[in-house]
Amino acid sequence: MAAAIELEIITSREVALRAQIQDLYIPAFLGEAGVLAHHLPYLTLLKAGEISYLDTSGARHYLFSGEGFLEVRDDRVALIIDDFVRGEDLDEGELRQRLQETEARIRSSFKGGITPDELQVELARQKELQAKLAICRKIKPK
Repeated sequence: MAAAIELEIITSREVALRAQIQDLYIPAFLGEAGVLAHHLPYLTLLKAGEISYLDTSGARHYLFSGEGFLEVRDDRVALIIDDFVRGEDLDEGELRQRLQETEARIRSSFKGGITPDELQVELARQKELQAKLAICRKIKPK
């Protein structure tokens, strides 16, 4: 078995997750980054996106996180984020419906249906929904 890393996900309300893991992949500020045991100290901003980790039993877990921070030190990883959603808690049907509604609003911008500021919000929402749907596809039973 690979050496274990302690993972803590900390929100403004609580330590939301504490687990022993083998690896972690995060959407770092400058691109995707991975963490393994004995990683050098590391501090980075996190972009919103998919986070995945392999637990010590060999199961891969996925979650969607908002922006935040990551610190790696002494085989301990701390993610400090506002909120996150576990992959198994995502509802693919609801996400598809919301994506269709968002894309309809984006299309309406071509006819002046929404303002440029509203368009930026919808484009960000579209990106988030697409990322969440990608997580749903990864965790779907084969």
